[in-house]
Amino acid sequence: MKFKLSSRDVAFMAILAAFSTIVIKFFPGIPIVGVPGANIKFDAAVAPIYGLIIGPYLGFLAALIGGLITAGSPFDILTSFSPAVSALVAGFLTQKNLGNNENKIKGWLVASIVLVLLILGWYLTGVGQKAPFYPILHIGGFVLILVTRDWTANAFKKGKVEGGSWQVKPYCLLGGIIIMVLAYMFTRPYSSDLWILPYLSLPMFFVGGIIIVYSLFGIGKSSFVLSVSLSSYCGIISDHMLGNLIFINVIDIFIPFFVIDEYFLKPLGLPDIPSLFMYMIPVSALERILFTIVATILGVGLILALKRANLLTRKL
Repeated sequence: MKFKLSSRDVAFMAILAAFSTIVIKFFPGIPIVGVPGANIKFDAAVAPIYGLIIGPYLGFLAALIGGLITAGSPFDILTSFSPAVSALVAGFLTQKNLGNNENKIKGWLVASIVLVLLILGWYLTGVGQKAPFYPILHIGGFVLILVTRDWTANAFKKGKVEGGSWQVKPYCLLGGIIIMVLAYMFTRPYSSDLWILPYLSLPMFFVGGIIIVYSLFGIGKSSFVLSVSLSSYCGIISDHMLGNLIFINVIDIFIPFFVIDEYFLKPLGLPDIPSLFMYMIPVSALERILFTIVATILGVGLILALKRANLLTRKL
């Protein structure tokens, strides 16, 4: 299959790159530990949707261009590739075959290769060798790809929410939002005196997110929704691992070690950077779960709308 670029493809890529620019500029980010002034931008949650809408290659370019336009430092330029890889992996997972008729390769296989290379990259670093259990989220994503294989692309190709009309369950939606708000309140400093509350926040975020997704899409209509969720998750953790590798390799180049030591290691009582990564596992898990929920909700709604308007022309 030859790769053909249409004017509609270029228009979609430009629109999504512009959307990334807006999201990065105007939506608040999550501070990056050890990098003063740097944030995990909200485009981490929307980048995999680009791969679902316009495919892995154009999605990669859209996310990358949006990141490069807004980059304010060499570190920002490097990390612009993280959401781009997210779009690439998500796009590969929802593409059944890549290449022409004579040289086809499964999309899920390429996605798994990208993710496993990132995981191997972690273990090739000194930090990764001292924190071997840190990539648990990423290894879990790799296992999911191996288990589901073609299922994700096939479910995505159907492109519809099965099982009747799409009806939102308002009471479930309200309950999920309340749980998420409570979980956020439990992470605030004023809850630290009640020692059990901060530990409840992570499972509450997870449960609240599941309830919100259920309230919007229900159970029994889940094949398409799950395909969007799975591909988004694998894209998001690919983004995460590439960001980690960039962070590790720019220490004492763009990020002075004394800043990490003074502002993060010593206050937390941690001896070294590998310990900091292990300490951050619950935070990383929370971030990636929330990003996946956001990507699923936005992605399903947007893709269905584009399909119904006959605007989604990506070949699957």
